[in-house]
Amino acid sequence: MALTWFQRLQVAFRGWLRRRDDEAKKRQDEFLQRNTSWAPRQAAPTAPSDAPSRPHVDLDGLQAAFLDSSGAIAYYLDVQSGEVVEHRATDPPLTDARYRRVPARTVQSDAEDRVAFASKIENLALRQILLEARDAAAFRRAISGDRAVERAWYNFKNDRATTAIAAWIRALDAP
Repeated sequence: MALTWFQRLQVAFRGWLRRRDDEAKKRQDEFLQRNTSWAPRQAAPTAPSDAPSRPHVDLDGLQAAFLDSSGAIAYYLDVQSGEVVEHRATDPPLTDARYRRVPARTVQSDAEDRVAFASKIENLALRQILLEARDAAAFRRAISGDRAVERAWYNFKNDRATTAIAAWIRALDAP
């Protein structure tokens, strides 16, 4: 079968995209290999695997919803499909039994996370600076000087969010 010039161009373009995606995946894997060895590996908390009512729950969406502190969007978990539904906060809430409002992080829980993280820092001077930070902005400025501490903070924050979401899912499944 003979290919037209346009068809050859399409095949070449698809091949180029595939090779580009493969190379990007390879670079990402290499980056993760090089940059995740700074901290000991810990098993990330996961949602319970015994959720018979939901075959799959969008844990990444739940974590993003939990960490979103903008207040502009209300997030709901569709308990039948396991997907996270975004809903404008100004609209009336979803009251159907199918939807459960995803809990939001509070300012107090964010402050508790900052204190818990700071207490684990071995560098006494940095620990004191972090404990004295008045708000989240001051805390972020303090950790921005050390990339390893900054990465550790975001990993810590994500792990705490994952734990909170897993507990919330278990509470939904409880009779």
